[in-house]
Amino acid sequence: MASCPTTVKGSVLLLELRGPETSAKQPAGSPSARSRTSKKRFFFAIGLLLILAVAIVVGVYLVAFRGPHCRGTAACFTGGVTYIVDGDTLDVGSTRIRLALVNTPEAGQAGYQEAKDFTVQTCPIGTQALVDEDDGQTAGSYGRTIAVVYCGGENLNEALLKSGHAELVTYYCSVSEFANEAWTKCP
Repeated sequence: MASCPTTVKGSVLLLELRGPETSAKQPAGSPSARSRTSKKRFFFAIGLLLILAVAIVVGVYLVAFRGPHCRGTAACFTGGVTYIVDGDTLDVGSTRIRLALVNTPEAGQAGYQEAKDFTVQTCPIGTQALVDEDDGQTAGSYGRTIAVVYCGGENLNEALLKSGHAELVTYYCSVSEFANEAWTKCP
């Protein structure tokens, strides 16, 4: 390896780096030796850029897809659960939410209290909730936002269906952005 002579120019120290010694046939300053060194540096730089790009993509993927996250372009927000109306309707902050694609019994019907209690257990008052408004139903229903709600990382809509406290509302499968998710079992 060639020595690394230093040159002081003003207050800046410059180091001159050279590749391996060249043979007597091709002196260090020959055009072909410089060309090989330039190519090596170019490919080294490209390799470093590719490694950096892969690291950035992996980092973004890990951050973006860790835990529940919103889909689509409709409203997406977090807030504290402030009131449980019934099994499929609750308030997050000052926004009344009607759960997308699920229906629980109404007051006076069999199963009403069990469904409401399940929602209270899954999303207790004060719990932080992530609300993902349904892109296919942004007009809402009776002043309510139609959405999927996550409490403690759990999809409340899905949990109500799996527990048997709610039924799938197939009528909205044709318009809901969530219809293709496995938990809905939309036809």
